[in-house]
Amino acid sequence: MSDSHITEKSRWEKFADVFMLIISLALVGFHLYAASFGTLIPYLQTSVHWALVGSFIVLAKPLKFPGGKIIDIIFIVSNIIFSYYLLTVQDRPMHEVGIFSQLDVIISIAAAVLALLIAWRVVGPILPLICMVFIAYGLLGHNFTGIFHTSRFSVMRLFTTFYANVSMGLYGQTLFVSAQFIFLFVLFGSLLEVTGVGSFFVDLAFSLTGKTRGGPAQAAVMSSMLVGTINGSGAANVVTTGHFTIPLMKKVGYKPSMAAAIEATASAWGQLMPPVMGAVAFLMSEVTGIPFASIALAALIPSLLCFASVAIIVYLTARKDNIPVAKSDQLKKTKEVLKSGWLYFAPLIALIALLVYGYSVRRAAFIAIVVTVVIGFIKNPRNMTLTRLRDVVRSAAQGIAPIAAACILAGIIMTVLNITGLGLRVSTIIVSFANDSLLPGLILAMFTSLILGMGLPTSAAYMILAVVVAPAMVRMGASLMAAHMFILYFAALSTITPPVPLSVFAAAGIAKSGMWTTAKDAVFLASTGFIIPFAFVYESALLMDGSLPLIIVSIIRALIGCGILGCAISGWAGRNLNIALRLALFSCAIMLFIPQPVIFNFAGTGIAVFIIVAINIAAKKRHAVS
Repeated sequence: MSDSHITEKSRWEKFADVFMLIISLALVGFHLYAASFGTLIPYLQTSVHWALVGSFIVLAKPLKFPGGKIIDIIFIVSNIIFSYYLLTVQDRPMHEVGIFSQLDVIISIAAAVLALLIAWRVVGPILPLICMVFIAYGLLGHNFTGIFHTSRFSVMRLFTTFYANVSMGLYGQTLFVSAQFIFLFVLFGSLLEVTGVGSFFVDLAFSLTGKTRGGPAQAAVMSSMLVGTINGSGAANVVTTGHFTIPLMKKVGYKPSMAAAIEATASAWGQLMPPVMGAVAFLMSEVTGIPFASIALAALIPSLLCFASVAIIVYLTARKDNIPVAKSDQLKKTKEVLKSGWLYFAPLIALIALLVYGYSVRRAAFIAIVVTVVIGFIKNPRNMTLTRLRDVVRSAAQGIAPIAAACILAGIIMTVLNITGLGLRVSTIIVSFANDSLLPGLILAMFTSLILGMGLPTSAAYMILAVVVAPAMVRMGASLMAAHMFILYFAALSTITPPVPLSVFAAAGIAKSGMWTTAKDAVFLASTGFIIPFAFVYESALLMDGSLPLIIVSIIRALIGCGILGCAISGWAGRNLNIALRLALFSCAIMLFIPQPVIFNFAGTGIAVFIIVAINIAAKKRHAVS
C-alpha cells in the first residue's frame, strides 16, 4: 500500500472524527433545547433527530471497499435532504394534503431504502430483512388467500405512507419516542458514567455482597441492577459491569460460561429496572396512554423478584460448588463507600422525585442531567474536562444510534401491520388457537414474543409485540398494564435466549466461553423470569394494583416461590438434589405462583419444606453412621 494512500485514509478518518463530534454536539444541543425551552412539532423533532443520527451512523460505520467514501457522502447528503424534504411535505396547505407528486413518490421510496441501508450498519441484518418481508407483504398481500389476504396497495400508497404519515411511518411514533425521551436518558447514562457513578455502584455492590458465598457473582447481580436504573441496554450493561465482574467470578471458581451467564441474565433484567427500563417505559406510555410513573411503579416488584431469584440461584450454586468467601482485606467497607459516594444518588433521586411530582419525562430528564453535571464538578472535577465531556457526547451519539435505527425500521413494520390489518389478524389467530382461554393464549404469546424479539433491541421488539400480541391478551382477559408488561418481559428475555442472544454474545466474549453453553446457563438462571409474567397477569397485586395487605402477601408468596425455585434450578438445598427432587421442588415453586386456590400455596410450601428437611436429616444420619 502506498504512503499517499495511507495519508489519504488518515485524512479521511480525521475528517470523519471531527464531523462525528460536530454531529454529537448538535444532537446534544438540539435535544437539550427541545427538552428545556423548545416546544417542537413532533415531525420536526424526528426529522432533525434522524438527519443527525443517520449521518453519525454512516460515519461511524463506513463502507470499507473502494469507492465506499463516495457512497457514504451520498448517503449522508441524501439522508439530510430527505429529512428536510419531509418538513416541506408536512407544511403544505390543507387542500394539498394526501396529494403526492412523482418527486414525492421517488423520495419516499429512496428514504425507506436509505433507512434500511443505514440501519443495517448498526442493528445487523435481521431487522432490515424482517422489514423487507413486511414491505413485500404490503405489496403482494392481495395475492394471498384466507386470513392473510389484504387489499391491494400500490407502491405509491405504501411508500408515501412510510414517509409522510408522521403517526406510524418512518418518522412516526416510534422514532419520536427516541427523539423525545430515549436520547436524553442515553445522555444521562453517559454523564453518570463519566462522573464515576458506574464504578461507585460496582464498589457498593461488592461491599454489600463480598462477604457472602460467590460474592463477585452477587456483586454482578447487584451492580447490574443498579446500573440498569441508568442504562437501559442489556448488552451495554454487560459491557459496563462485566469487564470487572466476570474475571472476578472466574477467579473465585465460577466456570466461564456460568460467569458470563450470570452477568448476561442480570443485565437483561436491568432493562426492566425502573426508572429507565430500557427506555421502553416511554414507548409503553405512548402506546397505552398509561402515565410513565404508573408503569415504573408497576415494574418495580417483578423486576426485584427477578433479581432476587438470580441472587438466590447464584448463592446456592456457590454453596454447591464450594466457592469460597472473599477475604475481608480485599473488600471496601460499605460505610466508607457510601460516605465517599452518597452524592451520586442525587441525580437518580432528583429524576424519580420530579416524575412523581408530575414533571414531564423530558423536563425531568433535563433537570437530572443538569444535576449530574453539577455533581460531576463537585465529586470529580478532574474528570469534567473538555476531553471527557467530548467523550460523553460521542458516547451518547453511539448509544442512541442502534436505538434510533431500530425505531425508524419499527415504523415500517408498524405501518404494514396497521394498514393491512395484519396485527389484528395475528391477534385473532392467537385468540382462535387459544380458544379464548387465557393460559393457552399466554403460552402462545410467550413463544410469539420470543420469536419476534429474536435478535432485536428490546425497544424495537416491544413495539412490534405491542401491535401483534398485546391486543390478543387484552381480548382474552388480561389487563392493559399486565399485557404490555408481559410482552416487555419476553422481549427482554429474547436477548438471552437462543438463537440470537445479544446480551449473551457480549458476556461470552468477555468470559471467552462458548455461546451455546452460556446461553443454556443464562436460560436456567432466568427461569423465574419465564414464570413471573404469568403470575402478574393472574395476580395484579404484583403490579402494585390492589390493597397494601394483598400486595405484601403476594410479595412474600412470590419470594418463597423464588427460593424454592432456586433450589430446584441450582440442584442444592443444603445437600445435592437428584433430578426427581429437583422436579418436585420445581412443581412446588409453581404452586406458590398460583394465587387461587390458596391451598395450592400452603401445599407447595409444605411439600417443599418437607423435602428439604427430610434430605438434610437423612444426610446427617448417613454422615453419623459413616
